[in-house]
Amino acid sequence: MMIDAVKTDKNQQESQDVFQWCDRWCDRCSQTGLCGLYQRSSSATTEEILEELPKFFETAMKALKESIERMSLDPETLTESNFEDEWGWKCHLLRNDERVALAKKYRKMTSRWFDSLKDDYSTELRMENPALTECLDVILWFKHLLEYIIKRALISKNEEEEENVEPRDSIGNAKLLLVSIDRIINAWGYVYEKFAENEDEILDILICLQSLGKKIEGAFPDARAFVRPGLDE
Repeated sequence: MMIDAVKTDKNQQESQDVFQWCDRWCDRCSQTGLCGLYQRSSSATTEEILEELPKFFETAMKALKESIERMSLDPETLTESNFEDEWGWKCHLLRNDERVALAKKYRKMTSRWFDSLKDDYSTELRMENPALTECLDVILWFKHLLEYIIKRALISKNEEEEENVEPRDSIGNAKLLLVSIDRIINAWGYVYEKFAENEDEILDILICLQSLGKKIEGAFPDARAFVRPGLDE
């Protein structure tokens, strides 16, 4: 009975954590049975969602209260200016970070490459080659996601350092970044074989991805070893 209880607790914990560092591609995920977020979003009715809204509001207010206490602010005298410096600093951090810049560069390079394709030609290839279809879908799915994830990782890292806590969310996001980059590089590798006429453009994209991956590993050296609950086990 004790063993069963421990297993139940572990499964419940995985259901809470599995979606924290995932790529949100539920249609391609084999762990939706563990994901509490997926289960709620896929089965909830409108009435149930409305019933949950007060809980979401309560959670948001609790987080806001904790932030106010951590910043030693007086709630009675709070104004928008109290947050300007912190928000401005975070925007500056993200805007000037070389890893964010590389993710933006990758997004733009990928967009230009897809825009350059002839619609009829790309459609014909996709219909004739399921593997190519899969690779192009992977590339398109992660085109914007890398930039979003790296921003999350950097903000979390800064907050963890300020609070002097053991890094977890930052490393979890960094692990997601590295796993995603590996997957994207594999997809581009296959596309490279099928689009010989775009060799130079694709090579530049691959170099950009490899550079981004190395910089992520440099900033988060423990990320590869991090085990995301339900995803890396």
